[in-house]
Amino acid sequence: RHPFLFKYFNMKTFLNYSIILVWIVLFFMTQFTFGQKPTIGIKTGLIFSNATFKSINQASDFKTSGKTSVIGGVYLNVPSGKKLIFRPGAEIMSKGVREQFNNTGSYDYPIKFTYLDFPINILYKINYSKGYLVAGGGPVIGVPINEEYSRYSLKTEISINGLVGYEIPIGFSLNLNYTYGLSNANKDNQFMSRISNRYMGITVGYTF
Repeated sequence: RHPFLFKYFNMKTFLNYSIILVWIVLFFMTQFTFGQKPTIGIKTGLIFSNATFKSINQASDFKTSGKTSVIGGVYLNVPSGKKLIFRPGAEIMSKGVREQFNNTGSYDYPIKFTYLDFPINILYKINYSKGYLVAGGGPVIGVPINEEYSRYSLKTEISINGLVGYEIPIGFSLNLNYTYGLSNANKDNQFMSRISNRYMGITVGYTF
């Protein structure tokens, strides 16, 4: 397997999903904005990730625990009427786990799965105090940036996301979300039959 082919495939996959995301955004902007102006936002924060591994060898020689990493991204708020917001975005993060081998009990290091995620959320807006609450969710398309890490080979995954947040009038927001992997992120069956990522994120955002 030539490294160039993996890089080409990864970029091709990224471009394909980017085009799909752009078309979805344009569709909502033209069909459901009702004259309300879309806004752009940025976000950053922490994620607490974990993953489920199913080994080819059932007698797995390691156990895992959660890891913490940084997330950053951008999003687009597209209003639909007074209560709904269509919010697609792009986020980069390091998913994965910490791995500990049972035969030593102390050999612990992070397994980093760097992904570019494209969440497509539909949120319900509720006025509260001087700002407003949002709650909702939607699908997430995750494209691996480091497609091969150590002995693990990754592929594009599909997840489901739930989000709640609060935004004040000047544009700052605090958000909590949970993303659960639905598809198998493992590309081949050389060592693992299945890898399922999941994480909880706490982020602050600013909408322009």
